[in-house]
This record gives sequence, structure tokens and C-alpha cells, in this order.
Amino acid sequence: MKNLLALSIFLSFSFLIYNGCQQQEERTYTDSEVQQMMNMSTKLWNGGDIELVSNLYSENCVRHNADLGVAKGPAEIKKFVKWVYTAYPDFKVTFDEPMKFKDRIINVFKASATNDGPLGENMPATGNKMSFNGMAMSKIENGKIIEEWVYYNSLPIYTQLGFKLVPVEEEVKK
Repeated sequence: MKNLLALSIFLSFSFLIYNGCQQQEERTYTDSEVQQMMNMSTKLWNGGDIELVSNLYSENCVRHNADLGVAKGPAEIKKFVKWVYTAYPDFKVTFDEPMKFKDRIINVFKASATNDGPLGENMPATGNKMSFNGMAMSKIENGKIIEEWVYYNSLPIYTQLGFKLVPVEEEVKK
């Protein structure tokens, strides 16, 4: 697992270095817009103020989450944020300084919380604390996120919550 994490970090930094060495075109957003977006993201992911979703994401946005699938539009993103704050009422995120590219920003973040609510129908609250690091790449247009990719390793999260990875039994071949 450490090798996979090291490889993913290496590939991420390689991608950033490669793109950083390329001639950059003019950005499609201002520093002021990025600062406003970071302020809203900080409030959204440190208290769950779902009204900020409509200010942060465009009407036709798509949010790709590493293990939870795709959310299309602000309504589905609000539903996801409500789920997060139901399962983890004390969910908190700290963001590093965003990396700015032509039409995208990349945020590295650290999240932590206590699982005091159900994760799903057959997954009751564990009461355990968890923390994880992740990365979000957001495509910006007209001061709003139009597409976002969020990556993190969910296996350590579930391990911290007390769940175990159980291999699927293979069918015995006749």
C-alpha cells in the first residue's frame, strides 16, 4: 500500500512538474476569484454550509469522487455534502495553497472527522476518528467550478473506522 501511495504521489508531482515547465497560457480566472472560491470551499468543508454549493459550482458541473462516483449539478453535490455531515458531524478540511494553471486549480488537502453517523444502510456509526490526505483538481469557468476530480485513498479511511478488507471468495472450478 505504501508503494501505491508513493507511486501516486510521484506521478502527481511528475504531472505537475511537466505542466509547470510548459508555456502557460493566460488563466481563465483571476486571483481574486480563486481566493473567493477557497474561502467558500473552506466554509463548505468546515461546517457543511450547503448554500455555498450554488455559489461555488456551476449549474452543469460534474464532480468526480474517487470512490463515491459522480455528482452532476449543485443538487447532487448538496446531497453528498449532507451525507458527509450526517456521517461525520465534525468533518474538517485544511487546504494547502492552490496550484494555479490555465483553466484549473489543484488543491491538496487534509481531512479529519469522527464517524458519529451512519455511512450507509448497513454501515452504522463506529465512533472512530479518521483522517486522510487528498487532492482536488477543479476546472474553472466564469468564476465557478464546472468540473472537479477528487482523489484520495479510501482503504485507510475504512481501516481507521474499524472495517476490514475481506477478499471475495472465488468459485470453485469443476
